[in-house]
Amino acid sequence: MKRVLTFYLDVGKRAEAEASIGIFGAVVSVVRAAGWQVRYAEAQTEVGGDGYHLVYNRAVEGPCCLSLRRCYLDQYYRIEATNDRWDWQVAGSRFPGKPGQAWFQRYWRERLFRGLSIANGGYIFMPLQGKLLQRRHFQTASPIEMIQATLAADPVRQIVATLHPREVYTTPELEALRGIARFQLVKGSLPWLAGCDYVVTENSSMALTGLFADKPAVLFARIDFHHIAASVHRLGVAGAFEAVHQTQSHADYLHWFFKQQALCAVGKDRDALVLTRLRQHGWPL
Repeated sequence: MKRVLTFYLDVGKRAEAEASIGIFGAVVSVVRAAGWQVRYAEAQTEVGGDGYHLVYNRAVEGPCCLSLRRCYLDQYYRIEATNDRWDWQVAGSRFPGKPGQAWFQRYWRERLFRGLSIANGGYIFMPLQGKLLQRRHFQTASPIEMIQATLAADPVRQIVATLHPREVYTTPELEALRGIARFQLVKGSLPWLAGCDYVVTENSSMALTGLFADKPAVLFARIDFHHIAASVHRLGVAGAFEAVHQTQSHADYLHWFFKQQALCAVGKDRDALVLTRLRQHGWPL
């Protein structure tokens, strides 16, 4: 196998790679230090040719191809053999629950929720995603079924829901949301997230963001940040809605998930982390 990396990037990310900036620069620095050549291809070009391939946030094509994808927060990334978050390595890892890492949660809470009041407002926040009437293979229920299951499991609280800003919803999908008791569609996410009692979603990243404000979550779909969430996939509907009220170490989990399991694009150990990750995938560096 030729020791050549083909990196599939748009013009802006390619410029960062060549300037040794951030995660893209780290990848290029690491492989060139090992004597590899680096070639570039347009971001959506079909993967092909000799050597090894790295795509950015798109499906992996072939056994010598990996996906680089942002891990929710600025400067945090993962390099994986699939672009599906629920099949990432961290999803199958055990959270050890090591205490004493609250600083990371405090730092990001201040950045993410700046100017907002964090409280329990007596409602459930539900960030909806796409395909409201369809149950996809990584989900335990369709989004519309999730709404009905939530209302049945929590007969008191109202659901305050948002639509995903990048989704296009059909008329039947929007019609299905009309007239549901104790269900309200709103705009804007963070203020509602800051004021909810807990989150219910398929696998929206807003559930992970909510952990920075100590908002527990019920998840109706598989995802990489499931470990301390009330997972319907793992616990069933009744078990998940019981578990969501149990105390969890959100601060310690967030430190583990990001600082110990992801790649940080800044810092003196940036290149070493990328090198280790590529070697874990069997790349001969």
